[in-house]
Amino acid sequence: MKSTTQLKLDDVLLNAESYIEQMKTMDDKTLSRNIDLFREQMERAYKQGNKEAYELLYEYELQTIVARMSKMENEV
Repeated sequence: MKSTTQLKLDDVLLNAESYIEQMKTMDDKTLSRNIDLFREQMERAYKQGNKEAYELLYEYELQTIVARMSKMENEV
């Protein structure tokens, strides 16, 4: 049986393109704040040895960075 965290990770990976498109509508300040929060949470998950949470947070961070970069490229 998969954990809730693993189910969320599966969903995030499966729907990455859609989530990135949604995040591109957010303002840059919000995206930046989210990246900072993900990094703080990743550090905690790492220290706790929670590999599943770390992987999920890493994917959240990655998708947020991709959305932010894509948004910036479109503005130039």
